[in-house]
Amino acid sequence: MGISQQQLIQRLVPRLVRFRQTNFYRIIQRTLMLIFPFILIGTFSQIIQLTVLTKSGFIASIFHLSKWVPYYRYLHYPFDSLTTLTLNGVAVVAAFGAAKYHAKLHQRDDQLAGLTAAIALLIIAYQYTNQNQVGLFNTLLIGTNGLTGALLVGGLTGLCFKWFSKPVPEQASPHTADILTRTFGSLLPMALILVLAVGLSLALNWLMILTYSMDSWSAFQKYAMTSHSLWMTFALAALTLLLEILGLAGPYQERLVTNSSTMTANLNYALTHHSAYHVPYPYTANTLYHAFGTFGGTGMLLALLIAIYIGSDNHNYHVVARWSLLPSLFNSNGPLLTGLPVLYNPIYLIPFILAPLVNMGTAAIAIALHWIPPVVYPVPIGTPGPLIAFIGTNGNVVALGLGLINLALSVAIYLPFMRLAEAIVRAAQQSVGGDSNA
Repeated sequence: MGISQQQLIQRLVPRLVRFRQTNFYRIIQRTLMLIFPFILIGTFSQIIQLTVLTKSGFIASIFHLSKWVPYYRYLHYPFDSLTTLTLNGVAVVAAFGAAKYHAKLHQRDDQLAGLTAAIALLIIAYQYTNQNQVGLFNTLLIGTNGLTGALLVGGLTGLCFKWFSKPVPEQASPHTADILTRTFGSLLPMALILVLAVGLSLALNWLMILTYSMDSWSAFQKYAMTSHSLWMTFALAALTLLLEILGLAGPYQERLVTNSSTMTANLNYALTHHSAYHVPYPYTANTLYHAFGTFGGTGMLLALLIAIYIGSDNHNYHVVARWSLLPSLFNSNGPLLTGLPVLYNPIYLIPFILAPLVNMGTAAIAIALHWIPPVVYPVPIGTPGPLIAFIGTNGNVVALGLGLINLALSVAIYLPFMRLAEAIVRAAQQSVGGDSNA
């Protein structure tokens, strides 16, 4: 570590330690720790579901599992339900946690606050049918893309309990009368939050706000996936990365990608001319962002995991890294996002955006100089990040080498920020009330 880098870290650490000790950051951090095990279990289930139990999955394609595994077509059902009830419902847990920790900081009834926030989020996410009978919950609001909204619901619930309920004493085993007293003391904020949730839900459904928003966002995503301008591709990639670290869905979010007209045109050209070097659209989300900028998921988090292995002495970092290794290899970044955490963490904002853009830049130069062909061929679902360009270029060795070089560059980008995060953890542990997590 250079002297200038060390001096910069020493100047930044006190300010960032003060920030992490604010109630705002502590609530977010503890909430992410609460949802981490659900994200981890759901991610492992999703990997098995997509790579093993889907015919076009990476492992299923290699071993032709559908042809010899008994009852293969039925094996995905338990993993479907497990993935759905964890990843697609984790925002409900986040709302519970945010309200619980906010209320607990102010000596209010944290259990009732958490349950109130969870129910409020479900009410907001409820979609009414035409018959006004049984509806469905909008997974964009209660799943992983709804974490920011869940934190807002939980925070507002905690504020209502702070303003409109009475402090409750700490009791290891409260009597029934004490519980009843606490319940009646929290009825007003509970009623206020639930009434607000019902009103917001009715507005979202009757005014078609959510439907129009989803339609507009889908149209924007379609435009993003069909865009073939080099500068627009980089701009949309940067927007995706910024939204992802803020807990929101971006236009290039990988799980929303489908075959676009530009991908089809590139593939048809390559099949017709037996070469992909002169395809009509060489600079798209598929040829640059997904092929070279998402190793370990959005933000090149596989590089952060490697940086932890080679440069960190923090025990908790290594524990999270070990559990996140397999998901990161299959481009699932949820465990690292919530386990370190990277989400809402200003320390990782720069490398999270910079590393993928640098990788895209090197790939764009290589394509422009015809060192590698653009990625145009279909890639099995769940293909490990460093192999996407290799398979997508029909086995181009230079593309594989460039991917490994990009991974090394990303590790170099993440290392100083990871060391800064470690320095903040050590400083926080030495201060009063410091936590052990980053």
